[in-house]
Amino acid sequence: MSQRIFYTLNLAVFTGMLGMGIVIPFLPIYAKTLGATPVSIGIFFASFPLAQLVCMPIISRLSDRHGRKWFITLGLLLASLLSLWYVYAPTMTYLILGRFLQGGVMALILPIATAYVGDLAPPERRGTYMGVFNLFLTSSFGMGPLAGGWLSDAYGMEVSFHWMGGLNAVACLAVLLFLPEVRAAAQAQRQQVSYRALLRRPKVQGIALYRMVNAVQVGLWFSFLPLLAAEVLHLRKAQIGMIIAVYMLVNSLVQVPFGRLADRVSRRTLITIGGYLVSLAFATVLFAQGFAHLLLIGGVAGAVGAMAMPALSALAADEGHGGGMAAVMGVINMAMSAGMMVGPVLAGVFAEIFGLRGLFVFGALVGAIGTLLCAWLTSERRGAAEVAPELRERRTELGS
Repeated sequence: MSQRIFYTLNLAVFTGMLGMGIVIPFLPIYAKTLGATPVSIGIFFASFPLAQLVCMPIISRLSDRHGRKWFITLGLLLASLLSLWYVYAPTMTYLILGRFLQGGVMALILPIATAYVGDLAPPERRGTYMGVFNLFLTSSFGMGPLAGGWLSDAYGMEVSFHWMGGLNAVACLAVLLFLPEVRAAAQAQRQQVSYRALLRRPKVQGIALYRMVNAVQVGLWFSFLPLLAAEVLHLRKAQIGMIIAVYMLVNSLVQVPFGRLADRVSRRTLITIGGYLVSLAFATVLFAQGFAHLLLIGGVAGAVGAMAMPALSALAADEGHGGGMAAVMGVINMAMSAGMMVGPVLAGVFAEIFGLRGLFVFGALVGAIGTLLCAWLTSERRGAAEVAPELRERRTELGS
């Protein structure tokens, strides 16, 4: 892979997602100013992944056939324009609709950018390249809350939304001017794998399941931890931004070493250990008493959560290399979207019954169960025994 191309893509994704990171941790607080309840906040956050679930299958398939660059460019342009929607949304209904539209736009960016990396990364170094890509992605969400907390406290949320729009516009220009087009390999284009066939692969099932439960946990961190910090522990926006930032920045800093490790040891083992440890960290939110406790939990959860992500992305790229890279990444991102959609809605209901602290025990239990099932589904013996007939025929053809 050309280093210039790789880092152009990474910097563009970093810039665009930095704009998102500036506002995401404070959206539930902003929603409260429009009369939101815990349930409506859950619906608000669920509308984003719902749009992704609708759009990703179509966009991923089209990208496998027609390339990557123009999908990413269009997504960043629309993300820039949609930032103004939040500024002028008069009611919670409009806010939910804007979040839904933004979810559809993001389906043009992240799965396609991940597929771009998967297309070009050498097979023996996929873990390393995915680790670097995840470093840029997660660090943008880490730095964003730091800037967003300061901007919101000093100038109000409207200024943060304008910054989100401007940064996405800069990223759009960078992709348009400096990123070349790339298409899936000719063999992959000829062998379009159906979503039904993909979901018959035990490894794809396991990766998708893990991504879904991980999204439930991350969704809790972004959508309800700010409320816990503000309403129960009475922290300032700048402190909340720092807690979110530490989680994401620590997560980003260890992506590269864990990516390199994923090229040397069992990827499945890294996913399993990381999944159990991050679930344990989430459970400790039940006992947090202040800013220092949440900051420590955020750092630990970010570090152990990063253990799994490069290995998970590399395992997904391995599955997509023979055909339909964007389709595989689309399935994984659809699973993430399902977790982001179901998680906040359930969390909103549980918050009404058990309070904000109990939500994180719920997140820990979901993560531990999902990790156990992922380890079972991605075992080599099960993967070899349960390949779908359609895929078995294709592998036979390739071998002959």
